[in-house]
Amino acid sequence: MSQFAPSSENIAREFPQLELDVSYRWCQYGTMKRMNLRDVPDDVYAALSEAAAVSRQSLNAYVVDRLTEAAQAAQMGDYLSEYRPAEGSEVTLEDAVTAVREVREAS
Repeated sequence: MSQFAPSSENIAREFPQLELDVSYRWCQYGTMKRMNLRDVPDDVYAALSEAAAVSRQSLNAYVVDRLTEAAQAAQMGDYLSEYRPAEGSEVTLEDAVTAVREVREAS
């Protein structure tokens, strides 16, 4: 490792007050996946770059956050499409959605 890029183990040893968890390894050891996006329209790239700057995030971090939200929404959509209320319950999915919206609008 370069003298300009200390390892997390060295940082944890030199600054114990930080209480760093160094039991894991970062993406260079294969724990994170990479994506390479192609054919991103200029206006989309500009909008994402601007939104990332406003959020004080790198473009990569911003896009990963948005992809995470999209994946969670897709999983929720799958769950909702397969959701079956408990036997004997007369509450429909539409009733539950209406109740949640009412609470959100009231607050």
